[in-house]
Amino acid sequence: MDEIDDAILQELQRDGRMSMAALGSIVGVAPSTVFKRIEKLKKAGIIERFTIVVSQRCFEHTLVVFLNIRVLPDDKVEVEEFMRGLPAILEVYEVLEPGDFFAKVRVQNITELKQSVLIPLSSLPGVKDIQTIISVRKIKEQN
Repeated sequence: MDEIDDAILQELQRDGRMSMAALGSIVGVAPSTVFKRIEKLKKAGIIERFTIVVSQRCFEHTLVVFLNIRVLPDDKVEVEEFMRGLPAILEVYEVLEPGDFFAKVRVQNITELKQSVLIPLSSLPGVKDIQTIISVRKIKEQN
């Protein structure tokens, strides 16, 4: 990667729908060069996918919650697989402290959080503790 690739990545993160011509104009190269470099970045695994970000205001599910989950070491794989299957869980990270997993959840309300996520998750034998952090406002999000 060089500084042109870096500039392309920065602009695509800001606006992934930008045309090759506009992107080329910003970074100072031809649109065909931009296209070739994007293809190279995709093949190298640097760009995994293109996606959209839906405004939380317009989204049906409005409550964003973060979970800090502590599990028994022998049960980590089972808990991880269980979380992969829960649609309300958007992201899961394995962390070092203060728990073992950190998850981002989106639900309509606290009742759904309890019924769809907390009760099923806490019923797994390996789950020791779940700390719930309810978000009140998104300040910044960047991919």
